[in-house]
Amino acid sequence: MVAQIAARWLQTNRGGKGIMLSGVPGVPPAEVVIIGGGAVGTSAARAMQNAGAHVTVLDKNMAALEDVHDKLPGVVTMMSTQRNIERATAYADVVVGAVLVAGQRAPVVVTRDMVRAMKPRSVIIDVSIDQGGCVETSRPTMHDNPTFVEEGVVHYCVPNIASTVARTASHVFLNSAIPFISEIANNGIDAAMKKDSSIEAAVNTHQGKMLNLVRLSAEVKE
Repeated sequence: MVAQIAARWLQTNRGGKGIMLSGVPGVPPAEVVIIGGGAVGTSAARAMQNAGAHVTVLDKNMAALEDVHDKLPGVVTMMSTQRNIERATAYADVVVGAVLVAGQRAPVVVTRDMVRAMKPRSVIIDVSIDQGGCVETSRPTMHDNPTFVEEGVVHYCVPNIASTVARTASHVFLNSAIPFISEIANNGIDAAMKKDSSIEAAVNTHQGKMLNLVRLSAEVKE
């Protein structure tokens, strides 16, 4: 979705800079910076690259950057340090916040000062807004009024972005969930949890116990 969103809000009639993601012969493509190289960041990088943008992905995990590098030749990768984020956001036409820390609020990695230093009418898409947002100037918006301008930059901060393509999202969810549903239906929840650690990790309560709360407490202590 981020490629569609970026293309729309870069248009001048939407308050953007009037830039095509792909560029055209003689005119360079948009500079897209994605912070976070996990599942969302990698998917966003693939979509942006397919749209013709010049893409840079930042992450603090070297293994994640190696994965992006191997899967998406041509995408630039950088370690996610404060200095590199400052440099990358300063030249970006689009910044995608795709930072996630499981069970915790997303850390703020793009400060107000960084936003202030961005090019006027560039676009921030804070996908991390579901977990509080990774951009200091972000605040949740709604589909009927999805953007606001802060420090001269267009912010798109809608939680549950996929709800605008509900049919596609529902099929994707079912395709992903059906193997787990079938396992539980065929073998029962206890056997399914013992057999598949993914199912065990997804169970919130079982036999009167709050399992995820116990796991999160253990992770915080570690």
